[in-house]
Amino acid sequence: MTKIMKVSYPSIADMAFTQSTITHKQLGIDTIELIARYEVFKKMADTLGLTIEPMPKRYKLHEKIKKEVAKDTKSRRLVDEFTPIVEMIRLPKVGSKDKSLYISIVRNVPTLFDVAKHHKKAKGSFCRVVFAGLHQPTKKISSDAMKIISKFLKRKTFKLSSVDIAIDTTDHRSITEGRQEEFKANLMPYSKSGINLEKGSYYVNQVKHQSISRINYYDKYLKQLEQQKKTKIGKELKAWKRLEITLTFDVTKRENKGFIQHIESLNFYNTLHDIDEVASKANIKRYATDYLIYQINSLLDNRFMNNHESKEQFNSVESLERFNSSDFRRYILAI
Repeated sequence: MTKIMKVSYPSIADMAFTQSTITHKQLGIDTIELIARYEVFKKMADTLGLTIEPMPKRYKLHEKIKKEVAKDTKSRRLVDEFTPIVEMIRLPKVGSKDKSLYISIVRNVPTLFDVAKHHKKAKGSFCRVVFAGLHQPTKKISSDAMKIISKFLKRKTFKLSSVDIAIDTTDHRSITEGRQEEFKANLMPYSKSGINLEKGSYYVNQVKHQSISRINYYDKYLKQLEQQKKTKIGKELKAWKRLEITLTFDVTKRENKGFIQHIESLNFYNTLHDIDEVASKANIKRYATDYLIYQINSLLDNRFMNNHESKEQFNSVESLERFNSSDFRRYILAI
């Protein structure tokens, strides 16, 4: 009797990451932000058996919210009575020792007051729902977590507010002041309003484009060392850089039918071509779209991630390989 050897694929988060073990030079969705009626969102979370809890003060999101409130220049009636509320939902993990993804829920911030005023609702009616960390090669993402996220994304009444698209690349040059003007010149006309340099990152915060509102180019290797100190990252990834492009949408428009409707529209295809132009100007000439296509197909239809070999970890090397070798897919990206 021939003994069959079971092949155990190493996941991208089970080893010291190197150029050969990381899903590198990929395009993917990293963050999705929705605007929803809080009571509707809460009811849906309860139905799914999810627990909404206060977000601990140590999370960096609290600082971002403080800055957002401080920048608000509008005169708002009774605004002092509405203190920002930041909550979270912890999503299923791959293993007990792994960090889990979580959903951020933000209430009582200026942009939500504007949405409530537009709909003639009470100030605290709406919330901001954020799904972050969806394209992080050095973090295990649970398939069960992605299934839960997809349920919220399919809700048409949850309006699409923003999407962060990220491209990983290799760039041996440091992100410094000496390179700032060159980067600005290359990125024209997107960088016309200027580029800021902060902690190894170039920020273009005022992009005058139909959908692109922000561009960020930063040292992903250094950021990984800072944020995930226990993660082993090979020194050969020192040149790992990331380009992040933020797309923003008007949540008050009737044609805004949520995330799924947008990615299936021609507008998304047009935006991807714009993203490719930005990447080219940033000297990112080659990158793969496999992970983005896998993400979209999985969010549209959970069966893409529900197979025996990769049902626990969504973003494993094995999961992506199996998807690429499969003919079963609903969404094809013609770019």
